Amino acid sequence: MICLAACSSEPIMREQGTPLEIKVDIVAYSQNVNDVNSRTSTSGVVTSFIPGDEIGLIVLDQYGNVVINNYKFEVQKTGLAYRVDDGGNVISSDVYDNENYKYIAYAPYNSTYDGYTSIDAIVAKHVADFPTLYADQSTEEKYNAADLLVCRNPLRTGTQLRLSFTHAMSLMKIYYNGEQSDLTIEKPAAKELMYKAAGSEAYSYIHIPENKVEVYGTAKSEQTIEGSEDKITNYSYWQTHVNMKENCQLYISIYSQPTVSYKTAGVDMGFPSGCIWANHNLGSETATAFATRGGKWYDADGNERTDLMTSELHECFDRGDYYSWGELETKYERPALLFDGTTGRIKATGDAIAGTGSSQYVTALISGSEKGYYPETYVDRSYSYASIDGNIAGTEYDVVRNKLWKGEWRIPNENEVDELMRNCTIEIVDWYFEDNVRYAPWIAEKDADDNYVNLHPDNSENFGTAEVRPYRYLVSIVKFTSKINGEVLYFPGGTWSDWSIDMLCCNSRNYHGLITATTYSSDYGGMYYFASSASHDHVDCSSYMEMETTKVLDATGKIIDVTPIIKKSSYVNSEGKTIELWGLTQNGHRYTGMLIRPVYGGKNWNTESKSRDLIRIKVE
Repeated sequence: MICLAACSSEPIMREQGTPLEIKVDIVAYSQNVNDVNSRTSTSGVVTSFIPGDEIGLIVLDQYGNVVINNYKFEVQKTGLAYRVDDGGNVISSDVYDNENYKYIAYAPYNSTYDGYTSIDAIVAKHVADFPTLYADQSTEEKYNAADLLVCRNPLRTGTQLRLSFTHAMSLMKIYYNGEQSDLTIEKPAAKELMYKAAGSEAYSYIHIPENKVEVYGTAKSEQTIEGSEDKITNYSYWQTHVNMKENCQLYISIYSQPTVSYKTAGVDMGFPSGCIWANHNLGSETATAFATRGGKWYDADGNERTDLMTSELHECFDRGDYYSWGELETKYERPALLFDGTTGRIKATGDAIAGTGSSQYVTALISGSEKGYYPETYVDRSYSYASIDGNIAGTEYDVVRNKLWKGEWRIPNENEVDELMRNCTIEIVDWYFEDNVRYAPWIAEKDADDNYVNLHPDNSENFGTAEVRPYRYLVSIVKFTSKINGEVLYFPGGTWSDWSIDMLCCNSRNYHGLITATTYSSDYGGMYYFASSASHDHVDCSSYMEMETTKVLDATGKIIDVTPIIKKSSYVNSEGKTIELWGLTQNGHRYTGMLIRPVYGGKNWNTESKSRDLIRIKVE
């Protein structure tokens, strides 16, 4: 929270005697003042003040006379703000407490508002200037200038004045899941005049609050010729009308033709929502690709499962890639690892190793660096993705829609996971063991003498013996059979990336990979897939599909059977009702990686066959 503290030497309101401490915060778009918070500014949406921001303050007496005429305050690095002159020099603020006075505040500061006595007059001036001064928002500076912040309801408690700012304008975000060069926006402004924040795939535009705002343009569309696999490529016109209210945010998604057909990659389970589930995970490999890479699967005795490796259902049984919630990239490159010379365990990871001898250290991770599937590097510590809370399905933060399958393919939401669990019989029909060299190939590197160079107790079985090898991970194959139409889906198990990459073995292990028990954890061999929603209870967490497992062992401790455990969670909705969700967990692991199973269509999505080959628009 940013505080504007009074700095006074020659007060002009001497009779008050007590300087005001002024606290300032910003309400996010589409929120009420009562929901105010100070979130980080991301993706071009101003949600907090930063050092250097300028705020205007006007004070009126009980008769409406101007007591303080448009003082300028500047936020400093300390989080405090001081009154400054036109040259940026700190001067006396002279803002004192008086219960009869009215306080008016806005941002960013503008000398044009000298003599103004109401928020409505400031907003009216901003609107009048909009066509000439704020239509071009192509840079961050121009965009922020168009986003007028106003405080309509200051809260005065004792000698503290809290100014909670809301957005006087509206925010429109337009996202297209195809190539940006294939999108044209004509109204409300050409996309060249809109702002696109670094790392964002959406165009943002501040708009004057008004009803029936026209939004239209063209986008690339592919249509399949009936009776042929040939396609006709053209540019389709898209258009919608939206109502823009003060302090509201609208998200407009424009969908291109799917790059993966729902007919070849989807299974219609007959669910009431109309949602069609893909038959394999995001990033899963075909048997041919698997063989080319040199991957292998094993049974509990260490024999190769060639039947599964060559099966026509191989892609359905393969785990695929791990993604963090809202993250668009997966990682493969080797991280920099610093080993403890005594224990052989990893003690630090980063972008590079620096120093020599006992002074060796790893440099800090660079935001956005691609350093491999490894639990210490996979987590995005900058939390730079998914700046929106709530549901990311179909948005620029949905990796299925954004980068890969496109069209109406997307990440499933909570209700669709619940529907899958409730409407299917669930059983584990098979399992296999896979070493983790696919996800961290550097673990399997060998020297000229055929010895592993990167194995240590944390990532190897039989360490210190001639049988040393990378750990093998249990993958359960879960079969879902629709109670409605008998159709079948297969889901390969796989925990979150912290377990599935390096710190894994067949026994329960602690964080450092050490065997701590002779029993098997219920997580091991379980099934963990991200859903599209942030947790109802914890905004820093996510919802994910979860199924644990129970293992049956023989006398030697070898797994001879695996059975599923369906998880359930609940939350209290806005009406005070307790909602139970099958197969879902409501917290944790938003910033680590999990598997993703795409879905197509559904109750809230366009699944009409006559319009599947057209550009579609969704407004949220």
